[in-house]
Amino acid sequence: MTEDGGPLGLSFQPKFFSDKSNKKTVTISELYKQLKKLSKELNNLEQETINTHSLDTVTRQLLAPALLRHKESGVVAYVTCCISDILRLYAPEAPYSDDEIKQIFNVFIDQLGHLNDTNNQFYPLREYLLTNLATVRTCALVTMLPDAEDVISKFFAVLFGIVKPGLAHNTQMLVQDVLQQLLEEPRSVPQDVIDIILLQFTRKRQQDNPAAHQLASDLAKATSDVLQKYIYQYFNDVIVSAAQQRAGQMQQQADGEGQRQGRSTSTSSPLEDLRSAHFLILELNKAAPGTLLNVIPQVEEELSVEDVDIRVLSTGVLGEMFAEKGFTLAKRYESTWRTWKGRRADTSPLVRIQWVEHAVSLYQHQPQLSRELNEFIVEKLCDVDDKVRQASCRALGQLEMTPMVQAAISESVINMLGERCKDRKSSVRSEAIVSLATIYSQVYDELEQGNVVARQKWGSIPSKIFMLRFIDDPEIDSKVESILTSAILNFNKLKDDRSRCHRLLFVFSGLSSKARTGFLSYMQRQRDIIRLTDELLSLCQRQRQDAAPDAEAEMDQRIRVLVVKISAQFPEKAKMESALTQLVSLHDEEIYKGFRATMDAENTTKSVRKHQKSAFKRLVTLAPGIVDTIAPLWKCVGLTFINRGLVPFLFEYSSSGSSMAVDGAVDFSLNSLKSAAGDLLDFITKIFPEMLKHSSDELFSIDELRSESALEVEERLALMVKYSKAIPQAVPKSTALKTQLAQFVRAGTSIRQAKYAAFLATQIAHPDELCLALTGDMVDNLDNRHLDQHASSFAALSRLVQYAPKAFEGYADRVSTFLVQSILMGGLGLDTSSGSPSEDNGSDEWVSREQLADGVLCKIYAVKILTSWLIGMERQTLTRERVQLVLGMLRQLVRGGGEMQQDATTPAQTRQHLQLTAASCMLKLASLTHFDHVLNAADVSSLALVVQAPCYEVRSTFLLKKLIPSLVSWKISVRFIPALFLVAHDPEAILRENVKHAVELRLAHIRPKAGSPSVVEESLCRLLFILAHHPDWDDSRMADTLELFSRYVEFFIACVCASQNVSLLFCYAGEIKAYKNRQTADALSRNIPNDTFTNRLYVLSELAQYLLREKSASANWPVNVYPGKLTLPTDIFEPLGDASESSTVRAQPYLDPEFIKRRSKAPTAAQKRSRIRPAGGPSGPQSKRNKNVSVSKGSKSSAARAGKGKQVARNGDDDEDEVSDNDGDVQMDDDDNDNVADDVDMSSSEAEDSD
Repeated sequence: MTEDGGPLGLSFQPKFFSDKSNKKTVTISELYKQLKKLSKELNNLEQETINTHSLDTVTRQLLAPALLRHKESGVVAYVTCCISDILRLYAPEAPYSDDEIKQIFNVFIDQLGHLNDTNNQFYPLREYLLTNLATVRTCALVTMLPDAEDVISKFFAVLFGIVKPGLAHNTQMLVQDVLQQLLEEPRSVPQDVIDIILLQFTRKRQQDNPAAHQLASDLAKATSDVLQKYIYQYFNDVIVSAAQQRAGQMQQQADGEGQRQGRSTSTSSPLEDLRSAHFLILELNKAAPGTLLNVIPQVEEELSVEDVDIRVLSTGVLGEMFAEKGFTLAKRYESTWRTWKGRRADTSPLVRIQWVEHAVSLYQHQPQLSRELNEFIVEKLCDVDDKVRQASCRALGQLEMTPMVQAAISESVINMLGERCKDRKSSVRSEAIVSLATIYSQVYDELEQGNVVARQKWGSIPSKIFMLRFIDDPEIDSKVESILTSAILNFNKLKDDRSRCHRLLFVFSGLSSKARTGFLSYMQRQRDIIRLTDELLSLCQRQRQDAAPDAEAEMDQRIRVLVVKISAQFPEKAKMESALTQLVSLHDEEIYKGFRATMDAENTTKSVRKHQKSAFKRLVTLAPGIVDTIAPLWKCVGLTFINRGLVPFLFEYSSSGSSMAVDGAVDFSLNSLKSAAGDLLDFITKIFPEMLKHSSDELFSIDELRSESALEVEERLALMVKYSKAIPQAVPKSTALKTQLAQFVRAGTSIRQAKYAAFLATQIAHPDELCLALTGDMVDNLDNRHLDQHASSFAALSRLVQYAPKAFEGYADRVSTFLVQSILMGGLGLDTSSGSPSEDNGSDEWVSREQLADGVLCKIYAVKILTSWLIGMERQTLTRERVQLVLGMLRQLVRGGGEMQQDATTPAQTRQHLQLTAASCMLKLASLTHFDHVLNAADVSSLALVVQAPCYEVRSTFLLKKLIPSLVSWKISVRFIPALFLVAHDPEAILRENVKHAVELRLAHIRPKAGSPSVVEESLCRLLFILAHHPDWDDSRMADTLELFSRYVEFFIACVCASQNVSLLFCYAGEIKAYKNRQTADALSRNIPNDTFTNRLYVLSELAQYLLREKSASANWPVNVYPGKLTLPTDIFEPLGDASESSTVRAQPYLDPEFIKRRSKAPTAAQKRSRIRPAGGPSGPQSKRNKNVSVSKGSKSSAARAGKGKQVARNGDDDEDEVSDNDGDVQMDDDDNDNVADDVDMSSSEAEDSD
């Protein structure tokens, strides 16, 4: 203000023009001086103190075209700055007309367009102009123009054009202020402006110019209230228009018009417009959700339209919007949330897939919402469409398992995800397995820290995965193996063996009993495939060395057989066969060497992986086309998760009083890890004993044998025994060890200690002197009445007589006679009362081995001593008398149900154990060729009838622990296969399922030679022979007998028959009528004429053919004439004398008409009987034997009997205290959802002597 208080005026009056017409300016240099001076003074003037009349001249001069359109950009820059200051000083009124204002702002916009050139000398002037426009809100003048829309649109186009990632932040904020004014001040916003703003949210613009996208986001957020209606109108126009076009296309296709056009445009412009619009909605929801107030209900309506593509889009968009952090859309739009949840039941699987993928993502982003979705996600895991189930599994596996996510997911979701691992579709199974493993890998730290809640929810994941082994599907097995070392054990990230061992034990210790079996079965599977692969590589190497044509053809055949066997273990069998065939044809020693090195149990993890990479690199060079196919096999046989490097740490964990620590912290569950280490060492010793070679000092540690725990001593001795059997001459030469073993034999605290120590004593170098002394002591103890317990001495002697036969030879005849006459026949005054109340009451309820009296145990071990004596003798020392002594005793016990006393006074519980022991010993003899020849058809039939023993524990143990394992491992002759089918009438479904599993999966594919019938198909004739000699056969009631015996044949058909072999089986059954029963002079005949047995065979022949026809008719199978020539086993069948006799027999009918009549009246029942179901017993009359089988007096229910059968594995087995192959092999249990039954040992590994 002036000194008298009046307003200030402009003191400087510039001279811009050289003439009065204002058309010609002064010189450039002078003009710059004038403009600079004027700009400086205007900048210093304040609106409140200025006398605007003093500005009139300058105001008009600055509008002169000579200045506004000057060729020098600097002049125009100064002019715009001066005009912006004048507008500031005149505010809120402007000294210009509308046209002049429009002209001025067009110039302003042009100047602002140069702001992206920050290096220009006039950049500060343009920045000053922008600052004036932002702070003074001069842009409000534009909004009052009649045609303001063009200017506003131009503002937006130019200012968004100058915004780049390198632009100063302050400048960007000024630009935002200007644009915000242009949105807030006008009554309406031009559509071009809306288009420009939304353009910045497109995917391409976000990538090309993220700064402009950020400006648009900030601007939309600041002006949400203004933009709401325009955004709504924009999306309404786009969505409605696109939807109408889509509807038109669909109508054309429905009417059959323009069908090709409809197909070609179904994914063109309309749908792309919809996708673009929905993408913009998503981006706006992230940046400025307030702009979508009216758009969200519109998207909600799309959820119910008929067009599937639109429902998919809207479901996905809303799902992402609900998941947006920091903005709980579901609570603001409850109706939309309810409608969206309803899309889980959409008729289209595409919509349901979109829904479940986004619903699962809510666990991650909005856990408070996802809790109410748990039930729905479980529902989608069970969806009828496999693609929906697969998407559900995949989405769960993609979650990051933060603490909030872990809390949000319910246990029911995890349980159902585990069920999907057994889905009928391979794609679903694969996703579920990977997802479960990935989840476990992420929550492992919580589990290891002992989090109780985490253990309850996540701890069962490995069990769910490893129980998949019981499905016995190559694809599932390969998938589990692929994630085992990566996600479950995480060995790829753990660099040292100690950490690997700890994680392995932690996982294994947390497995359920059944899951442990599954885990060990995967190890067994690896061992089996390694054996086959090693044999294949050996043949490949021998093939190159042996050039003889005959030998080469034979090797080619053997190689083909091995290739087929290996390929059958993997999902894509045909591809694997082709790849292995190519691998064999390479004849590359480097690849073979690499393969062998990866399978070498003596290599460490580092060495295995080194050889894997080296050989695989070589394979890539020679045959790149088979690399991907061979990879699963290569990984399977590579010993990366169980190898030599882990063994020392397993010993440390299993040692008494060990205090293992990982990362400085003592494990909280040391006892469980200790137990797990012992179990793993036990199994490793069984299948990979070579891994223990470098840790033999730890294995045979004397300190471990001096533990105060008798159980720990027994476990360590058992481990030593298994290792010693696998690796001969492995027991170290140690005086201390020899002394300790001798002490266990003479004064051990348990039977197992004495027996294990006795065996180990025979394996020490130069054991003769020690074994002779121990044998003498044990023989002296047999009748030593001063001893309280004799069983330990008997048990130890059972080992010494087999493994140190020379030491026993001097006592053999005396001891064998003593055992038969005094122990088995007389009892020698030993206490045979178990003290069990049930025995005192004359009950036949089964009791475990631990509850038996010392005298009963002595009887059991007497049988074992005699059997081991035969097995241990050299062939040349065997005499007929010795063999007949032992075999006579075994036959009497097996056929007499365990009875040796002439007065039949042996208690039932003793007889049960003796029969089981004798039957097991006979099978052991049958596994040796020279004894197998001595066993006749009567012996085979007698052993077969043990499968029908009245006591459940006897028949289940014999079947599951002895007979089936011996058959599947080829230890005994195939003539014992028919015994399996005698379980047809067993009331326990579990036994029938075990047999069916063993036959279908392990025996049905075994053929003596290529192209010949399988051993199971050939066994039909032997089965009919056993049935003809079965004691339940009653010739006087033929129809009833046939109803009873048809069940056996039906069960055989259910296990063996298929469309491919029905003609063969029909021919086998018919061929019996060309033979007669071979007459024998043994107990098998039971004084029945031979012709009677022959006649029974003919009846059974026609019965089998009748049932095969019935099955073929129900299954619509053709029964053709079998082209091959068949012969029956000559040990039980004898050909008929001449052709006329054979013709007469073939022409004569033998099948009882009454049976056919009964059968024809009830076809449905016959069909039901042809499929063996869990039942309570046979439908027809039974003999006393079968009635006893159907009722187990010692059990309350089938479940209870099955439970007792499982206990047999430890306590009921006649070899329960022996270290044998059966103890170490994997046993597969049954489950309601699995197809592998309970308790049967399905290992095919070569077995050692079963003790």
